[in-house]
Amino acid sequence: MRKLIVFAAAVITGTTLTACGSGSDSAAPTGCTPALGAGDLAAAGTLTMATNATLPPMQYVDSDGKVTGMRVELGNEIAKRLCLTPKFVNIDFDAQIPGVQSRRWDMIDTGMFYTPARAETIALVPYEVQAVSVSVPSGNPQGIHSADDLAGKTISVEAPGYEFDTLTALSKTFTDQGKAPVKIQTFQTTADAYQALSAGQVNGTAIVDSVTSFYQKGGRFQTAVGGLDRAPLALGFAKNSKAAAKVAGVLSAMRTDGYLPKLFTRYGVGGYQGAITVSTGPLPS
Repeated sequence: MRKLIVFAAAVITGTTLTACGSGSDSAAPTGCTPALGAGDLAAAGTLTMATNATLPPMQYVDSDGKVTGMRVELGNEIAKRLCLTPKFVNIDFDAQIPGVQSRRWDMIDTGMFYTPARAETIALVPYEVQAVSVSVPSGNPQGIHSADDLAGKTISVEAPGYEFDTLTALSKTFTDQGKAPVKIQTFQTTADAYQALSAGQVNGTAIVDSVTSFYQKGGRFQTAVGGLDRAPLALGFAKNSKAAAKVAGVLSAMRTDGYLPKLFTRYGVGGYQGAITVSTGPLPS
């Protein structure tokens, strides 16, 4: 497990890395015409994607220093089908939305939860579904078995995001009921949050289901609570980006031809069941 934490922690913030996902080719295919022109892209012939490689097995830096994981595989396949060269920019999440708005990169491929507020600032293409889970030390010494057991507990999360919002809302529910709040400690990366859990500084770590399942495999942690605030995740684009519609079409084709369901099955991830299209507001219920 120490090795797994090191993999996730080995993030070179702000560094541009060519993706090396398993089973994917990082070069542009030959014998085809790029689906997007130079004026539609941050760099001609290249699909530039921002990610924060801190979430194994979704996206992380492996022991060889390569960015890998499910979303890297997905990004590589999207680029291949668009006849473009894939390139990943490994950078903190807080910088990703401003970067895509200013066209520094074409797409955010980092597992953003879809929220109406976020959809007001950038174009989103929902494609995946996950929920928030809580990891605890193996053996579950604090006896955390449900969301109610988080009252009064100290839980670590990566710097404020969907997990932080989930815990904040849950904490308010507790205080409204006269219970102790959740004590939320934020860290720059998920790896840091798990290091705090490993050191006994917190009672649990909150992150998406697939990540807690990954850390459980090492034997030092286990998933104590799962299924909180299940919601779609999306790829992000600048408003009026031509790449958004092209990628949505590719994802729809991937779902139809079976690529997307097979990828999700290998990583234990749920697929979004609605129309895979560019969305800029609340999703249909």
